[in-house]
Amino acid sequence: MNATAALSTSAATPPKSDQAYIEELRKLSVKQPERAKALAWDLFKELQKTDQQYRLGGVFALGTAPESPHGDCEGINMNLYGAAWLRAIDMLVKLGQRLGGIGWAGKTFDAQNGTGYNRLTQGARIAALLVMPHYKLRKINGELIGFDFYHGIDNSPVAPNIPVRALNYNVPEFNNPLVLPKTRDEIVEIVPDVFLGRVLIRSDYGWNVSGYFGLRYPVGG
Repeated sequence: MNATAALSTSAATPPKSDQAYIEELRKLSVKQPERAKALAWDLFKELQKTDQQYRLGGVFALGTAPESPHGDCEGINMNLYGAAWLRAIDMLVKLGQRLGGIGWAGKTFDAQNGTGYNRLTQGARIAALLVMPHYKLRKINGELIGFDFYHGIDNSPVAPNIPVRALNYNVPEFNNPLVLPKTRDEIVEIVPDVFLGRVLIRSDYGWNVSGYFGLRYPVGG
């Protein structure tokens, strides 16, 4: 059973579009917030599938600019694409997930200060050292943390140009490595505490969408 059919018990017929399904999830979240969150996360897992990724842009456009979560969010990678190095990272992330959750674990937000960082599993340490030998990841609660950002509400520079919560890595004090200073993450809320994100990378010709990810608050929520 796919995610859009899983809500049939609370609707007369299964929704026939992502828009209808998300509208149903939002209605459900009023009375059954945990069930709505679980079904939204199931939708993200469905959108990980190669033959379903064409839906990601449309689902993102249905999101709304969220209030900031405060604390650790669990992450799920959908895809990265574009340059060869991005596709290689995508393959490594998905391989790590199949091997037991090695790699990116999610993001942590500080709502008061408008800051945050990414979290990696301990198993990613060797790969990180090989790729970024001069970048020092910190340790908190058994995880590696780094790739810091500022975040706030902004209009997206990429169609559909909707309001999003934008994550800015181009901050000299953070000394982010690799292409991160040219990277902008954007998140929108699908249902309360479940967010769809997309990765933008700036080229000489402007911003380009290079992938999607999901977040939910709290971890395991």
